[in-house]
Amino acid sequence: MSVELVTPENVTLELIRDVYEAALMDASIDEENGFVILDDEIVARAKLSDSKERLQLIAFYKVREDADRTDRLELVNRINDQFVLVRAAVGDEDELWIDYGLVLKGGATRKQIAHATRMFLKVAEMAVKDCDDDGIVT
Repeated sequence: MSVELVTPENVTLELIRDVYEAALMDASIDEENGFVILDDEIVARAKLSDSKERLQLIAFYKVREDADRTDRLELVNRINDQFVLVRAAVGDEDELWIDYGLVLKGGATRKQIAHATRMFLKVAEMAVKDCDDDGIVT
């Protein structure tokens, strides 16, 4: 029994959405911005790199407007220190983002993509819960 791999040569946003839907995840395509929206326990995005060699998973969180930059960066540092599977950063806006890159070069099975995405969603949520000691995330 052969397993069809998802590779840079055959991956599309539609295929990624179909992988998520087959795994009973709520997914839709934002064609204007070029990503798949995942609406699970948290809302996240899945975006293909320009080369299609990587699927970038990104979860965005709003942060308190009155939280100063130092507190935001300390939260990011705690997440990056305690959770090595994901990367956290703050943008210029009032948001924190957590991401994870899934390599498609060489191929990944649909099951691997669905499993890695579920793991990412759980780890991102856990990182915020465990590291947001100051209540910065709203």
